[in-house]
Amino acid sequence: MPRVSQKEALKTRQKIIEVSVELIVKQGFESLTFTNIATMANIGRSSINSHFKRKEDLIEAIRPSIAALVEVPLDFSSGQSFYSSWVYAIDNDCEFRNLINRLEVVLTSEVGVSGLRRRLSHDAKNADKYIYMAIGYAVVNLSDYS
Repeated sequence: MPRVSQKEALKTRQKIIEVSVELIVKQGFESLTFTNIATMANIGRSSINSHFKRKEDLIEAIRPSIAALVEVPLDFSSGQSFYSSWVYAIDNDCEFRNLINRLEVVLTSEVGVSGLRRRLSHDAKNADKYIYMAIGYAVVNLSDYS
């Protein structure tokens, strides 16, 4: 079997990551199987295994992409702006709701909250207040969209 160039290997790895993120966003974590990834990416399962030996390795690789997608609709200019944008995203953005509902497997609460605190570090005095208000809003309202 011919060796794949490093450039092609990186391209395949990136495609695996992109397809994995898409699967989680659209179908949920339970759909993230090597078989589903291989089918969507049009590659063999062995290609996935050559890049990611375990599902946990793949999750580690997609974590930054998922976190970045969550942050897209959010305004971190102040604690109040963050909270307002969070509420708007929950009420109006189906992809955001899907991500928030499916985060627990990819991002722990501790990691998610610490990431939000870092993004709101310029408003540290109010950061926790608005983060916890946002989480509370999600807990109370996400079930309305299920």
